[in-house]
Amino acid sequence: MSDNTDEIPLENPTNNQSENLPDEVPTIVDTDTNNSIQEAENMEVHHHAHDPAAPHHKKNWKSYFWEFLMLFLAVFCGFLAEWKLEHVIEHSREKEFMESMIIDLKTDSSTLTNMKSSFGIVRTHIDSLIPLLNNNELLDKNATEIYQHQVYLNRFTKWIYSDRTIDQLKNSGNFRLIRNKDVSNGISKYDGYIRNFIGDMQKNMVERKFQGIVDASNEIFKSSVFREYYKSGKFTYHEVKLPNTPYFFTNEKFVLQKFINMLDQYAVSIDWFSVNIDNALQQNKTLDSLIKKHYNLKSDE
Repeated sequence: MSDNTDEIPLENPTNNQSENLPDEVPTIVDTDTNNSIQEAENMEVHHHAHDPAAPHHKKNWKSYFWEFLMLFLAVFCGFLAEWKLEHVIEHSREKEFMESMIIDLKTDSSTLTNMKSSFGIVRTHIDSLIPLLNNNELLDKNATEIYQHQVYLNRFTKWIYSDRTIDQLKNSGNFRLIRNKDVSNGISKYDGYIRNFIGDMQKNMVERKFQGIVDASNEIFKSSVFREYYKSGKFTYHEVKLPNTPYFFTNEKFVLQKFINMLDQYAVSIDWFSVNIDNALQQNKTLDSLIKKHYNLKSDE
């Protein structure tokens, strides 16, 4: 019965399934990987397109030379500009120092002139006083005249040096700003003379003689006369008022002769000092003219 059964045999399911499969197996592509590769290729192409080492961008020695030359000129021009500015500033300061120096010289000239006049007056009164003191017997008779001369011997004009500009030039190292050697040497010469033959001489010689006169006069004269004289009329000339008798502390000849000897010494120091003042005034005038001429400064005259 089984032989007569008309049945269609079933196909092998395995074969049937393989027949239904497509001829090609689709390839699975990783899109992220492809994108990365593409970007890398693009970057590589872009890099090579702008590579300065590429043959068409290569520099020759002329290019390097011109770049160096332009850089050198820029630095050099900057240096020249700075150097020029520095010299302009220094020349301006130099002229300012010289203008200040002219003012100091004018002040010194006025002080020296007044000082010479003051000591000249003292010198005159010394010459008038000495003969009156020589005769001790006529001391009381000549008392008014003696005191009148002695009043002026109490005056002393102190030298004050206008050295502000010179001190600035020396202490700050600005003497180098003075380009003209004659001016520089003239200032140094003037400064040395003033300090040694005016300042030091007055301090070590003239002032000491003056102090000796003051000390010695205390043994002879009554100071109340001088106090009253300056109190009533200050430094203007007027007659002295004699004290009560006796007019003097002593009329001893030895004391008077000793005082006269000191007056002579004081007179000698004044004479010597006056010669130095004249020399200082001459140097002052010479230096003033030299500075004005070299720096084209206007004269006060």
